[in-house]
Amino acid sequence: MSITKESKTNLLIRDKMNETISPETIDNVDDSDQADQQSSPETGYQMRPQLSEKFKPQVVKELIHNVLFDQLSTKKYNIEEVNIWIKMIADTIRNKVKELNYKQYKFIVNVVIGEQRGAGVKMGNRCLWDAEADSYAHGNYSNETMFCVACVYAVFFY
Repeated sequence: MSITKESKTNLLIRDKMNETISPETIDNVDDSDQADQQSSPETGYQMRPQLSEKFKPQVVKELIHNVLFDQLSTKKYNIEEVNIWIKMIADTIRNKVKELNYKQYKFIVNVVIGEQRGAGVKMGNRCLWDAEADSYAHGNYSNETMFCVACVYAVFFY
């Protein structure tokens, strides 16, 4: 009787599935080494950030405030330059947040600049995210000719 190549493969797979792990093999596993591998991004996905790796809104809020003040404190509202300012501020905030080295986070930066004319402005944002891992920070700046609001959304990348 001749056994085909496919039959041999099926027999090998069945034998592997029926193998059992001996208690000696289980005892030889180093628990600390296994824990290091599970939390390492090189060997798998980290499902939650460690406490030390979590996004810190207060730190980023201060960073936003400093960038807005540095970029806008000497400027008067000018409709022809506002688009350039918005891009420059958003890029600066994004780069400074990246320098904080939050592992596995993706960032969204939103900047709005408007002219002060006495009218009110209402803004709202909605996000679908993991409330335990994701967060945001915001800051604002205003002078006699303009206002600016900047938001940074930090989304943990699984």
